[in-house]
Amino acid sequence: MVPKMSPVVIPEELIASEPALPVQFHEIWHKTRYVSPERALVLSVVWQAVIDLQKYRFASRRRQQRLYMEAYRWVASDDRKWPYAFRNVAEMLDVAPERLRAQLLGDAGPSVHLTDEGGAEVEEAA
Repeated sequence: MVPKMSPVVIPEELIASEPALPVQFHEIWHKTRYVSPERALVLSVVWQAVIDLQKYRFASRRRQQRLYMEAYRWVASDDRKWPYAFRNVAEMLDVAPERLRAQLLGDAGPSVHLTDEGGAEVEEAA
């Protein structure tokens, strides 16, 4: 038995593929895109922040809480004073800083309580 086709009409622009040059296809297929050492370092910095934000959000150990808060403060910061500030890193990756920040932090605010050097408890606000 042959299945019947749906009478739904699909617009041509959704079906038609964009033309690709053989060189582009080869690069996509073989994944030979060169990543410079500088770009690899920038990606590593962002990747470590992603790991720290996800892994240590609800940490109970002091060191893990500190790693989470450092990553959170780095992503939430609008500072541009040093080369690997979050805004500079996002721009090096050609990503809008606000969009990357929204993806990394989402609705998650800091959920740890830290103490300052004097021992007083400090809660970070989002």
